[in-house]
Amino acid sequence: MKSRQLWLVAVLVIGWIGINTGYAADVVADVSASGKWQPMWDGNTLTGWHLIGSGKWTIEDGAIVARHQANDGEFGHLVTDAIYRDFIVRIKYKSIKGNSGLYFRVDEKGFSGVTGFQAEIDWRNDAGGLYETNGRAWVVQPKPEDVKKWFKQDDWNEMVVAALGRNVVVYVNGMKSAEIRNDPGRLAGKFALQAHAGQDVEVMFKDLQIMTFDSLTAAGDLSAFSKPTGEWASVDAIVPNPNNDRALAAGDKPDAPTVYNGPKGTTSNVFTQFEHGGVAAHIEFMIPKGSNSGIYFQSRYEIQVYDSFGVEKDKYPGIECGGVYPRWINNSEHEGHSPRINASLPPGQWQSFDVVFQAPKFDASGKKIANAKFVKVVHNGQLIHENIEVTGPTRAAAFEDEKPLGPILFQGDHGPIAYRNVSVMRLGK
Repeated sequence: MKSRQLWLVAVLVIGWIGINTGYAADVVADVSASGKWQPMWDGNTLTGWHLIGSGKWTIEDGAIVARHQANDGEFGHLVTDAIYRDFIVRIKYKSIKGNSGLYFRVDEKGFSGVTGFQAEIDWRNDAGGLYETNGRAWVVQPKPEDVKKWFKQDDWNEMVVAALGRNVVVYVNGMKSAEIRNDPGRLAGKFALQAHAGQDVEVMFKDLQIMTFDSLTAAGDLSAFSKPTGEWASVDAIVPNPNNDRALAAGDKPDAPTVYNGPKGTTSNVFTQFEHGGVAAHIEFMIPKGSNSGIYFQSRYEIQVYDSFGVEKDKYPGIECGGVYPRWINNSEHEGHSPRINASLPPGQWQSFDVVFQAPKFDASGKKIANAKFVKVVHNGQLIHENIEVTGPTRAAAFEDEKPLGPILFQGDHGPIAYRNVSVMRLGK
């Protein structure tokens, strides 16, 4: 078998392993340990939530209890007053009988009262699947034999949903039950708990908690970035240029607010106003054929953005897409780190990074006592780096010193690049 065929087989096999055992399990675990959980329910009242439709909702022994009668044909929902965009949420539930669900990013309209995704809750079937009400119906429907692996009947179950940009992953009792990537569904909306119509339903919910991410691109402008911003612009959609496979163009059909480095595809670098130490970041990007950019955490430590599709081995470690770019010491590259696998998609497609970054640490005198570290880097759902220490700023960083805090830098002078659904959350104390 030719070397390129061997490489493609390896990518497919490793990709299958990554999709079925990895992606956000790595990222969610680290973020859950380092981030700050906020309660979604005060434990005593329904303040911050409101009822729509039918059913009986009570608070009993520290839990929200939903009951519904089979002779009642109207759905019932308990809905948050607030709207959420990117988040990790966890909830405990006990399903006694009937069908329910944890809705997210929904709108209060359409048949049944809400429209959007639900992570399925049922006392016997489909627990942990993803269903789009008033849309595509089942998007991910788990197999009955798989549900038996993660669902505990007549007992408390824990469900975790991570929705970052157009990627969603669901866990039940620590096992991944559903995942979708580059999904065209809603990007923001409310949460809701369901009591299904036409069924005898009894389901209990407790320990509702959430971690929210701040979006740097959702505003549809450049307000999240420090001036000057050069030729960077915000548009409603970006597509590959139909007349030039090495360029990008503004799209005609709205997709998601997107920033790109202008029609020429080259301009100055841009800095976020957001500054961070430890951080979790979700970043979606598009590059055309042969293009190059980079994301510098604290404006000092680069994760490379590069057209690496189909490349078996590149010039030097760290130049590949997702690589930790090398340092430049004594006129040569040092400490570059190649991704574990090539997870790159073809140019012109949306790709994603999920990054957990740990800032360098300093003692009271300002002496560095711990290096910066990329705790996890996940590229298109596949783990490509884990616990990679960086001893100093990588080549072409904006600053040569090291600090506890710094902005994110997006490189704009190496070729056309577009970013969307950029969301961040500070980690640590």
